[in-house]
Amino acid sequence: MLRYRLTTPEQVCFSYQLAGLFTRALAYLLDTAIMFAGIVGAAFLMLIPGVFGIALFLLMIFVILLGYFIFFEAVWSGQTPGKRAMRIRVMDAGGGRLSLTNIALRNLLRAIDGLPMLMFLGGVTALIDPHHRRLGDMAANTIVVRDRKTGLPQSVVRREVRHNSFLIDAALRSRILSSIGPEERDLIMDLTLRRDQLDTPARERMFSDLAAYCRDRLGINDAADYLSDEQAVVNIALILQDGWKGA
Repeated sequence: MLRYRLTTPEQVCFSYQLAGLFTRALAYLLDTAIMFAGIVGAAFLMLIPGVFGIALFLLMIFVILLGYFIFFEAVWSGQTPGKRAMRIRVMDAGGGRLSLTNIALRNLLRAIDGLPMLMFLGGVTALIDPHHRRLGDMAANTIVVRDRKTGLPQSVVRREVRHNSFLIDAALRSRILSSIGPEERDLIMDLTLRRDQLDTPARERMFSDLAAYCRDRLGINDAADYLSDEQAVVNIALILQDGWKGA
């Protein structure tokens, strides 16, 4: 089981399980099957009389082959239908938010990774690379990891779940579950899990930065003004955990 470790400037280490090559291959085959089904469906455009129908069909093939991975990884935070089924996702290797530039670059290079056929070059490169990166991942500084669902320890839940005022606000709970992406979710959960390992200045600084980001992103300034930065983040972590259990 290969793991990828990311260390913050505060010397806090976040650990991710790398997706296996077999799992990635299955995800790719599933995505390929979906794209093929889309192309077969687009073939009905050829029933349109004249050159226009053929032109539309060729355009749809181009859009599907070029845009499928870019579209889904951008909309689903690093996942495609195949990756979601296999519970893996793409993330920025530096720990930042996965950007459209990252996504576009790694997928535009599929043409090279696919040489001479069936992602052979990309597969060999990923087999050799210690982080299972193909050429597109190296260029875009991305990795593919397991989409984990780590739970918080019962000690955290018992001590704080009863004080989680966010739970009674249905609209806020919905915003948290719909707006927090996988990268942000991992950061929130990991920081909550590792908070007792941090020295006081680093702990306060990291929770302050993350709480400010969450307040702005989720629009919870009024709802969280009376809470400490750490408590606000822990409340969000507990809602994210409850959301996974209910998924």
